[in-house]
Amino acid sequence: MNRLVFIALLLFVAIEACLLSGGAFGQDPPPQQELPSLAPPLSEKKIDLLLSGHLIGLFPQNEDLSVGGNRIPYTDVRGTIGAGIKFDAYPWFTKRILGAEIEAFGLGGSVRAPRTTSGTGTTQAQGSLIAITTMYNLMLRYPGETIQPYIGAGVGSSTGILYNVNIQNGNVGLSGTSGDLAFAYQFLGGLRAFVTKNLFLFGEYKYFATNYSWGSEGAGTQRVKLDFQTQIVSGGIGWSF
Repeated sequence: MNRLVFIALLLFVAIEACLLSGGAFGQDPPPQQELPSLAPPLSEKKIDLLLSGHLIGLFPQNEDLSVGGNRIPYTDVRGTIGAGIKFDAYPWFTKRILGAEIEAFGLGGSVRAPRTTSGTGTTQAQGSLIAITTMYNLMLRYPGETIQPYIGAGVGSSTGILYNVNIQNGNVGLSGTSGDLAFAYQFLGGLRAFVTKNLFLFGEYKYFATNYSWGSEGAGTQRVKLDFQTQIVSGGIGWSF
């Protein structure tokens, strides 16, 4: 009898343990609390950087060429295609609206004046021109995601190289090759259109002006001067970083 009671107690304890164990396994685990992230938040972009290249078409204004202060009338200045590169920066403290730009471009052209004879003698001019320019521009833009119109103005320096020269002014005949580094200024406006988040196309118009003064073989102390003013239309492609 005592043995039966002992066995019954063992069965009761075993059943009770199974029930408790099943209840524990059937319970949902307590929800895990998410640990706060230790990674620092991503910093906002502090500055917009744009790098672009472009082709240039120029339309010079006809300005009189002069030798030693004596003008050569009917001077015809013509331009050819040029090319350039630009780098823009728009910082966060201007809300990426006001920025700075540095650009370098080169262009070519020619200087011509017809042969004319008057009481002071014969005048004529022929020469080829290469201009290599570096400009520093202050820029103002609308920082749209797709379309960005902009305007700007800048100053810089331009190296004008006059070569294949054949200029006659009265009794003075000029020839050879000469270069001059001159102050330059410009005004510009344009439009960027973003094809992707980073890739953009742009078109631009600018008014550019400088004054070249060259020495030349046979000129002695006389200088060949040209008031060079031109309208420039350009288009190109760029990348925003």
